[in-house]
Formats: sequence, structure tokens, C-alpha cells
Amino acid sequence: MDEQGEWLSITDAAARLTAAGDAVDRSTLSRYLKQHGEALPLRAAGKSNLVEFGALQQHRQENIRIRSMPAEVRPAPGRAVAAPAPGRFVGSQADGAARKVQADAEMREMDLSLRRKELVPAIEVDRAGRSAVALMQSAYEQALESEASSASLKYGWDERTLRIVLKQLVRKGLEAFNRELLKSIDTMTRSEEGTAGQPD
Repeated sequence: MDEQGEWLSITDAAARLTAAGDAVDRSTLSRYLKQHGEALPLRAAGKSNLVEFGALQQHRQENIRIRSMPAEVRPAPGRAVAAPAPGRFVGSQADGAARKVQADAEMREMDLSLRRKELVPAIEVDRAGRSAVALMQSAYEQALESEASSASLKYGWDERTLRIVLKQLVRKGLEAFNRELLKSIDTMTRSEEGTAGQPD
């Protein structure tokens, strides 16, 4: 066991981590140390157990399941803690197993959301979006005919010229709408394909 480094009680280590922006209480830290005991050995000192603070801090920083507090919540720089020794911790089987368990849970949650119809695959959104654009275009063309006729009678404008102007207006508006919609759908589809292509 490494005798170097700063060995602290679990209570003191929890307080130092919290001061450094990693909010954790004594009870949670004690469970964390039991879970990661193979990477973070404890040393008995009377009734207390001590943990090497540098290794603990580095381990928690490298643990992807732990999020530190935002900068505005962190204490002033005067209360900073010593930097951990670089390259001390390379990971453990428990960390890998924890990441796999979390990934499996997220996949089950996504499957459940899909069955409950809370999620829609991007390909279905793509299909529905293209169909909606085609229906909207058809509806505009039908409305354009009757509106051109009504406007020419009401204002005395040439109906043929009015139809040409209205068709150009509709075409430009639909092109802009279609372009933006397809961009959004393409982004979603690429994102979904990228997620599906990642190895388990």
C-alpha cells in the first residue's frame, strides 16, 4: 500500500471534495469507497478508515458517472485542494462494469419509450415531414386558384398575372420551408444513424 500522499478520514475527504466542487456527503463517499475498493484501498487508523485523498479525487474526476458542481457554485480559489498525482489511476473492472450497467439501462429506457410511443425514429419523422410538405404544396395550389379568381374580381387585377405572382410566392415560401425542414430531418437522421452505428 502506498504510504505517500495525504491520508484523510472519510468525513474529511467528503468535506474536501465538496469544497473542491464535487458535492458528496460522508455516507455516499463511504459507499463509493466500498464499491471501488480495489482501486481505492483504505487504511485503518483507530476507529476511522483513511483514504489517500489524491487518488480518491483523481478517481472521482475520471468517473464518468459523477458530475461536478458548476463553476458559480464552487468555493473561492483560496480553498483549493492539492492537485492529484498524474497517471496514478488507470481504471478498474468495477468502473467498466458500472458503465456497461448504465448503458444497458439507458438502452432499456429507450426501448420502453419507443414502445410507449414517446420516441419516434427519425426515419418516420422524415417520411411524415416529406408527406406534410407535399400535402401543403397541394393545398396551396388549390387555394391559389380560387384566391386568384376572387382577387381579380375584387380588385380588377389581371387573373393570369395574379396567378403567376401567387405561384411564385407560394413556390419560394415552400422551397424555404422545405429546405429548413429537410435540414432538420437530415440532422436527426444522421444523429440516429451515428448512435446506431456505435459498438455496444
